Amino acid sequence: MMRGLAGGVVAAILMTSASGTAGTPAAKPTMWIEPATPEQPALGPRRAVGAVIWVHGLSLNDEDSRAPTPPYVKSLGEQGWDTFRLNRLREADSLEGTGARLAKAARDLRAQGYKSIGIAGQSFGAFAALVAASEDGVADAVIATAPAAYGSFTDSFATWRANSTELYRLLRRVGSTRLMMVFFHGDGYDPGGRGDMSRVILSGRAVHDLIIDQPADLIGHSAASSGLFARRFAGCIGRFIVGEIRTPADEATCETSWGRRPSADLGDGGTGARFGATLAATKPAVSADLAGSWYGFYRNGREVMLNVERLDGERVVASYLLGSGLMAQEQPEATRRVGSFANGELVFDEPALNPLRFRIRADGTLAGTWQARDGGATLDTVLKRMP
Repeated sequence: MMRGLAGGVVAAILMTSASGTAGTPAAKPTMWIEPATPEQPALGPRRAVGAVIWVHGLSLNDEDSRAPTPPYVKSLGEQGWDTFRLNRLREADSLEGTGARLAKAARDLRAQGYKSIGIAGQSFGAFAALVAASEDGVADAVIATAPAAYGSFTDSFATWRANSTELYRLLRRVGSTRLMMVFFHGDGYDPGGRGDMSRVILSGRAVHDLIIDQPADLIGHSAASSGLFARRFAGCIGRFIVGEIRTPADEATCETSWGRRPSADLGDGGTGARFGATLAATKPAVSADLAGSWYGFYRNGREVMLNVERLDGERVVASYLLGSGLMAQEQPEATRRVGSFANGELVFDEPALNPLRFRIRADGTLAGTWQARDGGATLDTVLKRMP
């Protein structure tokens, strides 16, 4: 049962998808709308800033309808948007069919009184969102992240370049809907050059579009699903949908500086952790390389700082500070860590704590890896020495 949804649009679409004839059981829906963030009660058309429908991608072997909602969509909910997602089973997915169903869902939300309508799509979902936007008035804005519908360089080389040529064809079909296109470095589905070509195609339009082309630190086809993307762009996406990004000056304020310098959120957790280091009897090269405070972030949207406080031979004492996450339960943390430096690697592996490993890179930064004690998850980071 779908609870907390304003106006019943979800129920209406589900009935359309699953209705059966009299005396026969309803067919299992192959395409349906549901809350993108069911933990956030819907505000309804009168109170919400607007409504956003997120559209997942399409995989060859997995049902992407089970894919988690990306953090930036959850952040939109926190900004006052009612957020939905259009789920499809692989057997029902096609660009034209999904685009048509998406357009209908957007029209239904508009009819219920939502002031602003945004459609956000990832990969195949981004292509479907552009298909829906070929009908004027369906949405105020489309957010297309890593658009792709024709396979990757590795798996579908024969059709891979159509991720460019077919994208350009769709861009020429879009009417007055504003477009925010996001392309990532290291995306195996991207033939390259799409940011520049998209700007050329869209340059003559009366509306203000926004091209985010290979933003720093965001790498790979799924970068929009990271906490880092939410930290840097969720606010801009909300502003773009309501039409507040109109000029180059507005564009310059789109991306936040999160993760480039420590925020006030990165406290010491009451442990008294301090910057700087106390150097005991240790090899000079080790002291010079490791001493002090190192700052960076994890891709899930949490800041991290390592304060190397004492080096005594191979023994290293440090404080490890972790900023709050995007989930309410992810509170700031600070722990005292005792580890060792040997063979060029700094290792903290105390029995009751998750292992940490760091290695100084040639450019003077510190490459680090956090690993869950059970081995089930890892997070990588690159820390820079604080002045």
